[in-house]
Amino acid sequence: MSGNLNVEVVLKDTGRMKGDALTALIKEELKAVSVCLGDRISNFKSSELADYLNYIHVCEYERSKLQSNGPVQEIVPPNDNLCSGKVLKINPAELNLYFYRLNKDGTSSEILEGEEHTTAATYTELPSAMFDGLWESLVFDTNIKDNLLQYARTMLLYSKCGVDPLIVACNRVILLHGPPGTGKTSLCKALAHKLSIRLHSTFPRTILVDINTHSLFSKYFSESGKLVSKMFTKILELVNNPEMLICILVDEVESLTHSRAAASSGSEPSDAVRVVNAVLTHLDLLKAYPNVLVLTTSNISKAIDIAFIDRADLRVLIPNPSHFAIYTIYHSCIEELIKKNILVGPCPRRITDIKEFNNFDSDKITLDDGTKDLITVSRASEGLSGRALRKVALRVHSTAIPPEAKIRFTEFIVAMNIVVKQLKEEIKALTESYIFK
Repeated sequence: MSGNLNVEVVLKDTGRMKGDALTALIKEELKAVSVCLGDRISNFKSSELADYLNYIHVCEYERSKLQSNGPVQEIVPPNDNLCSGKVLKINPAELNLYFYRLNKDGTSSEILEGEEHTTAATYTELPSAMFDGLWESLVFDTNIKDNLLQYARTMLLYSKCGVDPLIVACNRVILLHGPPGTGKTSLCKALAHKLSIRLHSTFPRTILVDINTHSLFSKYFSESGKLVSKMFTKILELVNNPEMLICILVDEVESLTHSRAAASSGSEPSDAVRVVNAVLTHLDLLKAYPNVLVLTTSNISKAIDIAFIDRADLRVLIPNPSHFAIYTIYHSCIEELIKKNILVGPCPRRITDIKEFNNFDSDKITLDDGTKDLITVSRASEGLSGRALRKVALRVHSTAIPPEAKIRFTEFIVAMNIVVKQLKEEIKALTESYIFK
């Protein structure tokens, strides 16, 4: 049994239509076309919709009804990029429609006055055009994205129902940790963007506060803790508006929450202890506000103070992509270059079932559409980060094939193999150099 289908509708800046009439048109449109999870519909059968909408995005099924008959691990499918591709049968009565307009104003900065003018944070009103499509571009092997969305729904429900945080703890702090380049920071920004859409009825406005951790360290002794306190005091002024969701992003959180045990042993200056104390104190203050979510990332989780780790409700490891996730990333890159007429297609069908991918035997299958070669280079790319994988195409055109030479994507994949080997050799040389010893 499936739950309601979540569908996001991006409105144009101009033009207005009554909600009921627009909803009816959208439901008719979705009934009339063949759609898959992840599809963006921008060519509408209804001319009226073209005047009011940028696109319709078919997202994922609601998780709540998917868990009614058994353990979560058996019932919940991976509602991620990895399971799109199957044509859906749309039931208009089982649609959750989310309407929004993209903010195009960019970011603003928070300057702390003092001995030094410090850019302590940037503010972005969400949903933002800067983050449009970011959520969908992130590919993971597990239900990481679904789990984060469900956590946010749980957090909101607890707040609405007045659950006593002294009995059922909910600090609204998330820690994403793992190797560099795996998408932790992007996932935090994408989550904030997604929540601004999904929780709009409760929070009409959402602000992403991106704290510049490195700017909060002063050359003057004991000033760093004061800068941190100033920064959080500014944030506390925002959270007093109950209709505004405040998502606080602390990238490389180990900079502000370095283990105090290391400091007490003398290997860290005592000023670092003041910074950690200030962060923990203000996190405890923010816990009283139901409209605050703290999103943090770390490449060096072992360096983080245990008291901060203990405050995180979710501690999620974001690893390097698996073979199947690598294949999905590469396929999206190839598809984009074919769409933009840089490579010659057609693009092969994307394998969307992980079992089909794992059972794919290139020796027994005679497909000649590039699928075998793409799977081969995906398996050869094990160990590369998501960031590195999305740079492979650029590297091919920068070093192996002139970008003006329009070639078939199958030839491009051959060059990708060469580039992947080069990247691995570069990484090995760097890690073996004296700098990393």
